[in-house]
Amino acid sequence: MVYKIGDFANLVNISVRTLRYYDEIGLLKPEIVDRYTSYRYYTDDNVVEAQFITLLKEVGFTLQEIIDYKKFLNNFDDDGEGTNQFLLKKQEQISRQMEKLQEQYDKINILRKKFKGKVLTLVKEDIK
Repeated sequence: MVYKIGDFANLVNISVRTLRYYDEIGLLKPEIVDRYTSYRYYTDDNVVEAQFITLLKEVGFTLQEIIDYKKFLNNFDDDGEGTNQFLLKKQEQISRQMEKLQEQYDKINILRKKFKGKVLTLVKEDIK
């Protein structure tokens, strides 16, 4: 099936503006572009691709990371190991972020206990 950009946008829950941007950066290219009108047309394969992009974004991948992954898939005959490494790398990155957030959370708890019931103020001299 072939979808006009507006219909496709509604189907995959991505705005028309975002779809145009994705096309511009090479992330999600329409299957057909009318050479006279420049209208974009998408197919069911594009639906699957858009859903995959949305899923990767939801788990923290940047657009550039998704583009890089797509290039990887296009350049190599992936047996699944490349995909696994790609996901593992992101998982490790998220794990490091979680550790940092936990440290920040713990420090805030210490500050809350230390200054419980007290007003925390800074004087200019304290900053120097």
